[in-house]
Amino acid sequence: VPQGKLQFSSGWLQKFKDRNNIRQVKLQGEADSADIDAIAEALPLIRNKCSKYPSERIYNMDETGLFYQLEPDRTLTTQRLSGRKKCKERLSVALCSNADGSHKLKPLIIGKYANPRCFKNINIRNLPMTYQNNSKAWMLTTLFKKFDYQVGIKHRRQRVLLLLDNCTSHKLENLTLSNVEVCFLPPNTTSKLQPMDAGIIMSFKKHYR
Repeated sequence: VPQGKLQFSSGWLQKFKDRNNIRQVKLQGEADSADIDAIAEALPLIRNKCSKYPSERIYNMDETGLFYQLEPDRTLTTQRLSGRKKCKERLSVALCSNADGSHKLKPLIIGKYANPRCFKNINIRNLPMTYQNNSKAWMLTTLFKKFDYQVGIKHRRQRVLLLLDNCTSHKLENLTLSNVEVCFLPPNTTSKLQPMDAGIIMSFKKHYR
């Protein structure tokens, strides 16, 4: 067959995998722990609250761990494989956007080190993200306040709804701006109720990989 003329359909590939007992397996993972009853109870209340705001003034912010040295967690195999430990080197990434996507805040990257070697000879201010650091690379209340301020200042004269999980760092005694109303999602429901968990964070990580 001339070079460049050889073509395989997805059907051929699937039959080849079936003949050779090749299947995709996930090497790591954990069970979904969403509380179905809590979701059913909270959903009408959240919908009612959101109905009072236009989509451009409904925001969601969430953090995720980015295990930047982690190997792919899926592979093709013909035999049973044993599990492996995950590499635990991580960054925290906070993503925030309004419901219609017209206002996306720069991702907040939280690392352990004030001046990582990867930033050598680079002006961090020119990067499409904000970098902060602390000893555990976690979101802290002081960092969250900056997100709250950016959300509120965009709509200074209008009320804004901010959907959040119940992480301790999100619970501020005094919000930076009074026009921001915070709606905390019930524990163990965010995998189903939080917009960022509905594919945005997954898409971000796939683009990173």
